[in-house]
Amino acid sequence: MIEAAVTRKEKRIMVVEDDTNLNKLISYNLSKNGYTVESIYDGISAKEKLSKCIFDVVVLDIMLPGIDGFRICEFIKGNPVTSGTFIVVLTARAEPLDKIYGNIVGADYYLTKPFSVAKLIDIIKELTVVRDR
Repeated sequence: MIEAAVTRKEKRIMVVEDDTNLNKLISYNLSKNGYTVESIYDGISAKEKLSKCIFDVVVLDIMLPGIDGFRICEFIKGNPVTSGTFIVVLTARAEPLDKIYGNIVGADYYLTKPFSVAKLIDIIKELTVVRDR
C-alpha cells in the first residue's frame, strides 16, 4: 500500500542527492519553509521509497550511485500512481542534450549547479501552488 500525505496542506518532498552536505542543506532549508522532507542518497533507495510513498515533489540529482536520476525520473512518470509527482532535476550536467533528455523523461524543471537555494524553493512553491488550484 502506498502511503500518502496526511493532509493536502502538508507538502512532502523527497531530496535525492548523494552529496551529504548538499542534501542536508537543501533538506534543512525546505523544512524551514514548512515542507516535510525525506532525504535519500542513492538511486536504489529512492526507487524503493517511491514504490511505497507518494511525494508532491522530488528534487533529483542525475549522477547518483545505483540508479541514475534519469531512470528514477522515468520510473516516477511511468507509474500511474506517482506520475503526478513534480520532478525538479538538480544537477551539474548542464549540456543542452542533458536538459532535453531530462524533459523527455519527464522532468518538470531542470536546475543546474551551482544554484540558489532560494531559487529552488521558489520553483517548488510555484509547482505546488499549481496543484492546489
